[in-house]
Amino acid sequence: MPIEVKFVAGGLNLYAYRIGILIALPLLIYLAPRRTGQFSKVDFLVATGCIWMMVSFVQLYGPGDGLVRSVALVLDTFGGYLIARGSISSLNDLRRVLILVLPGLLFAAAFFMIESVSDRLMIRPFFSSIFGNAVNYEGGSARGNLNLLYERRLGLRRAYSVFSYPILGGIILASFLPLFLMSGIRSKALYAGIIASCAAFFSLSSATFLALAMGVGLVISDRLLPLFRPLRWPLLSAVLVFYAILAEIALKGGIVGVVSRFTLNPATAYIRRMQWKYGGETVMENPWVGIGFGQYDRPEWLTGAIDAHFLALALRFGLIPPILFAIAIAIVMISIGRVAPRLAKSERDFLVGLNIMMTILVFSSMTVTYFSEANVFFMIALGITTSCLLAVSGQTMRGPAPLYRRPDNRVVPAPEMAASSQKRTTP
Repeated sequence: MPIEVKFVAGGLNLYAYRIGILIALPLLIYLAPRRTGQFSKVDFLVATGCIWMMVSFVQLYGPGDGLVRSVALVLDTFGGYLIARGSISSLNDLRRVLILVLPGLLFAAAFFMIESVSDRLMIRPFFSSIFGNAVNYEGGSARGNLNLLYERRLGLRRAYSVFSYPILGGIILASFLPLFLMSGIRSKALYAGIIASCAAFFSLSSATFLALAMGVGLVISDRLLPLFRPLRWPLLSAVLVFYAILAEIALKGGIVGVVSRFTLNPATAYIRRMQWKYGGETVMENPWVGIGFGQYDRPEWLTGAIDAHFLALALRFGLIPPILFAIAIAIVMISIGRVAPRLAKSERDFLVGLNIMMTILVFSSMTVTYFSEANVFFMIALGITTSCLLAVSGQTMRGPAPLYRRPDNRVVPAPEMAASSQKRTTP
């Protein structure tokens, strides 16, 4: 549901996704230790980052106002993460989730396409007629109603569907593409997931086009890697990181400048580079607690918005939260790279698909800020990836022949392994 669907309680805006978090959290906090194992170092990093978010706001705004201002942001960030950690205990759980979310994805994708082709917004105006217009927030305060932009690109209208902004919807849908392609799901569910993901095109955003191209390109690269025996993902990733660092140092405008040449609107690309320049300077002047909802120092002509997720986090809360979140993401992705080759092909492919999804989200975060439902989705993606990593890590530690405990307390090989063993030894 779009952000027009909300209720206000105690000064807190309860959007549909926040209501979902509040309903699910008590149950999942109870279930998580039983389903997803012990508290991990990634959990610790994410929790510490969220605690610092509250500390920074208390420092900036005082105990009362600071807690009220930060509680909604922490609920979105840590709540979404906890839901994923408490819900997913195996890769099969995630396959079930992909099938369960298909109706919602198809609904959002269908109206993405319909609104774009028909040149008329439908979903958000409909809910506005029931719940009223969404509020435009600037500096943490309401500044009138939020106006939905009218913009045409490539002969089509940039659609909103159920999302807070076209680019956010496009990235969310696009990030599902490698996950469906590598999931092992078959038949109609697979095709429906691919179609829904490809509807990201109708966001008509350069970042979304890059996300779709990256998803398809990395999946194809993974399929072709076996043809080049010396080349593996760790080596390929190291080479890409090396050239990225080299480009940042040697080329004018760095990586953002290079990517900007492929955007549909060079003006917005230039503005993003200036946001990094002036926003980064403000972060260095306020590294510990940031500036909260304040405005960063910039020329008058430059917009006060920030189109870079980790830069926005650093400006609002200081460097600690984005650094901790980045370390958590790096730990999960590197660990998956180490564990995946030791698994069966179907499980290995699904983990690689998760890593590709996280790569898309992290890469896109350099040019867009995840807010509202997109921030929740980003943290859910990290929570899902963490849970799946922990699940398969347990498998690899037990070795290739899993064991199970019989009612008489004897530990024996799993039946399917025993059967396959007998087949191999039968003349």
